[in-house]
Amino acid sequence: MEFRRTKTYDLLSAGPLICLYGLASWGLWLQATAAMHAALAAGSAARALDAAVFIASLVFVALQTVLFIARREPVLFSQGWRPRAIALVAANLSIMQLLLPRNTMPPVVHAISGALIVAGTTGSIWALSYLGRAFSILPQARQLTTHGPYRFVRHPLYLSEIVAMLGVTLQFRQPWAAIIFVITLALLIMRMGYEERVLAEAFPGYLPYAAKTPRLVPGLY
Repeated sequence: MEFRRTKTYDLLSAGPLICLYGLASWGLWLQATAAMHAALAAGSAARALDAAVFIASLVFVALQTVLFIARREPVLFSQGWRPRAIALVAANLSIMQLLLPRNTMPPVVHAISGALIVAGTTGSIWALSYLGRAFSILPQARQLTTHGPYRFVRHPLYLSEIVAMLGVTLQFRQPWAAIIFVITLALLIMRMGYEERVLAEAFPGYLPYAAKTPRLVPGLY
C-alpha cells in the first residue's frame, strides 16, 4: 500500500493540527469553566449565554481533535498545492478576528451574537457526529456521507460554521471583522468545489446525490 494512504502517514500529517486543536481544547476548557462560575455567581441570562458559547466551542474543537486521530485512511487526495492551501486558510482565517479590538455591544446585539455562535456550533457538532471518521480539513475522500444533516445540504458543517462565524464577526471591530468574514466565505465556497471534485472521482454515488441535494442553502444554493 502507498505510504500516503496509511494510518501512520495520516497521523503524522495531522500531528500539528492535533496539537493545535488539543491546546485550543484546553484553553476553551479553562474559559468554559470560568464562564460557568461567572454565570452561576451572576445569575444572569447574558452570563449563561457566554458560558454556552464556550461550552459549545469546547465540544466542537475537542470532537475535531478526536476525529483527527480516529478517522479513516483517505481513499483519494486532491491534486496540487492550491486546494490544500485554500482549505487550510479557509479553516483557520477567522482566527484573525481574535486579534481585532472587541466591539462594545448593546445587550440585544450581544444576545444575537451569542445565539448565532451557539446555534452554529451546535449545528457543526451535529454535522461532525454524522461525518465521523470521514472528517478532514484538506480536500480528501474518506467515506461518502449522505445521511443525517447531509440529507438536506451537501455541506451542513460549513453552513453551521458560517452561522457561528457571523456571530463572532459581530463582536469585533468593523469593517475589518466583516472583511475577514467575507474572505473566509469566498474561500469556503472554493473549498467546497475542490472537495466535491475529489468525492465525485472517488465515489460513483456522489454525483447522483449532489444532483438532488443543494450545496449549502435549500432552495437557494
